[in-house]
Amino acid sequence: VYLRFAHEPNGDWYPWSPAAGTPPETYVAAWRHVHDLFASKNVENVRWIWTVNVPHEGSSPITPLYPGDEYVDVVGVDGYNWGTTRPWSRWQSPEELFGPTLDELGRLAPGRPLAVTEVASAEAGGSKPDWIRDLVGYLDSHPAVTTFVWFHHNKETDWRLTSTPESAGALSDALHRRHIAR
Repeated sequence: VYLRFAHEPNGDWYPWSPAAGTPPETYVAAWRHVHDLFASKNVENVRWIWTVNVPHEGSSPITPLYPGDEYVDVVGVDGYNWGTTRPWSRWQSPEELFGPTLDELGRLAPGRPLAVTEVASAEAGGSKPDWIRDLVGYLDSHPAVTTFVWFHHNKETDWRLTSTPESAGALSDALHRRHIAR
């Protein structure tokens, strides 16, 4: 079981984040407490994923929120290419979106596997199928990234892989090309 507890603490939308009034040391203590409850029951089949959101204006620094290597098995990041769906957003490549955070996580938790625990792209502002293909190539160029999870929902915008036939085929194409290249 991979447990992603109290995710995106650097954002401002959850009560456990500093922007919502929870000090980083309280967040870290809570994480460690929950982790220790599992350990006290000799639970050995849980892997702990600590996940931040890609930084944005108003987000909190991530380093003070890290619970520590003895409490984290995998470090993760959530990020969305909002395209031009919002007045504050613009089209971003996967590298622009994730590069700085993946680098920071690698420095913060060297040797830990990295996961992109939420990712999706809007249609507005660029080519979503090309973005999907670029994402697979970009993540494949980072050996520490072991997995990614697509946020397949029609929520603030249509994040689904199946938002268009071209988007639906893009992931399959990218993974097929990756498989052939290996």
